[in-house]
Amino acid sequence: MAVVVLGSVRSCGTTSSAVALAATWPPARKVVLVELDPAGGTLAASSGWAAEPSLVSLAAAARRTSDPEAIWGHCQHLPGGAAVLSAPGAAEHARSATRMLSGLLGRLSTLDTDVLVDAGRLDPTAPLPGVATGASRLVLCARPRLSDLHALAAFLDAGPGAGLLDAGRLGLVLVGDGPYRDAEIADALGVEVLGRIPWDEGAVGCLATIPASDRRLRLSPLVRAARSLATVLADDVAHAPEAVAASGHDEAAPPRRRQGRRLLRPFVVPSIPDSAGAAEARGDVGIAAGSAEGDGALGAGAGGNGRLMNGSAPGGEAAR
Repeated sequence: MAVVVLGSVRSCGTTSSAVALAATWPPARKVVLVELDPAGGTLAASSGWAAEPSLVSLAAAARRTSDPEAIWGHCQHLPGGAAVLSAPGAAEHARSATRMLSGLLGRLSTLDTDVLVDAGRLDPTAPLPGVATGASRLVLCARPRLSDLHALAAFLDAGPGAGLLDAGRLGLVLVGDGPYRDAEIADALGVEVLGRIPWDEGAVGCLATIPASDRRLRLSPLVRAARSLATVLADDVAHAPEAVAASGHDEAAPPRRRQGRRLLRPFVVPSIPDSAGAAEARGDVGIAAGSAEGDGALGAGAGGNGRLMNGSAPGGEAAR
């Protein structure tokens, strides 16, 4: 069964994405969400669960057994039935438990279930979590904004995940709105974009108490996007790009490997003649995308209706 590891270079909704995917995972397939954020877990507190069973109680049990099947006795459950192995809130306790469980966690791929791993914020100077070695897919979460994508490019160039990228196992999920299209981001970073998940803290909070199939949630943008992406990852990670495109997401061009990624650059707004001041005030003046050399640098202009090219309202970015 598949092991899908989710992580981010900056804190940008990795846990929210992991919970949404677990809550919308195809019901015909068993799934467990494992929280391995080195900064400490948040799922138990946000869901109102007791401190144990958890990663800590599993670490204590692992002194007597290294069988990965032991995980089932230490899980909580989301309202829809997905099992969750939650981490303690303290970073020191979370890291200690993860070290004690290194052998067991490295064998999660032998379980007869799909495994989602919330790896939290990834450290570019440290190796990826051991569980990522046998992962079917490493999914990086990022906001489609200039600063976050530059940080992601630096992380990719630093080395971690290079083997996964070469093997075609590295993918990107964009969290929230931004001015860049999926295909532009994939081309610049050399990583395929699997899809987008809206930033909706309210809906994520509801998933801790209400099944995703509930009429109050099932048609929300977050649940619909997560269900589409979950189906792609669960059915066949090898065909994820085609499936995501078919589901209605912005189709990403096949990523091209480069000797150094093209960094996204901010755009210089040209000076506007005084005569155009009134038009500017009405929002009728667009900002052209691209560099002076016409090299196709990433960007999005504002159309006459005052909206960005990807349909997001100006200033309506996901997380701040």
